Amino acid sequence: MRKYCLALASAAVLIAANNPVWQGKPIDQWDDNDAHQVLADSPWVKNTQLQNLPDLPQAARRDGGDWDSGIGKGVGIAGTGILGPARAAEARERAHAKPDPGTVVIRWESALPVHAAEVKLGEIDVPAWQTDYYAIAVYDVPIPPHWSSRELRGIASLRRYGKKDFKPARVEILKRDDDMASVVYLFPKTEEITKKDASVLFQAQIGRLFIAQLFNLREMEFKGQLEL
Repeated sequence: MRKYCLALASAAVLIAANNPVWQGKPIDQWDDNDAHQVLADSPWVKNTQLQNLPDLPQAARRDGGDWDSGIGKGVGIAGTGILGPARAAEARERAHAKPDPGTVVIRWESALPVHAAEVKLGEIDVPAWQTDYYAIAVYDVPIPPHWSSRELRGIASLRRYGKKDFKPARVEILKRDDDMASVVYLFPKTEEITKKDASVLFQAQIGRLFIAQLFNLREMEFKGQLEL
């Protein structure tokens, strides 16, 4: 009997851990801790690893109008082979090495819990996204000076199994003073996403960085409703 009670207690603790306090409250009863938790650890918010794309060849940089885009470091004199094949190989490897680009925060901005948490915490610089769009924001990424929202729109999508890729209708770049920005992708709700889709893969390229993040739609419910 004692083992049975312990098993029930363990199950209760596990359920509580998987169901945060804010899930059981009306939004108007959320406190700051609830809002912080939604924005830090909820199905609508992800910390996503950025990926470096390969260097562009000279012709691609020329055709794109940006000679500095996607270029690696020079190989130097060692790369010519004068100092021997081993040094040349090391120089080529060093030239193509790139630092870890780190992670970014991705928020499904149009989801009711996310917007409510932002309002609760007074994030007054967060726009009130129109209800006509699914809005997904990528926070604090470096924006190449020659890139525009039109170019970013063409290399982003939502992917669902067995369906055509879903492209954003608009992209907004919210620049800061330090050459960083948040990028908001607006996908029209005329292309309905439902629980039957099971999951959605968000993909985007920003400069020579690539982002891919899977969202589990079965987890993105609040009060029994899918919130996107």
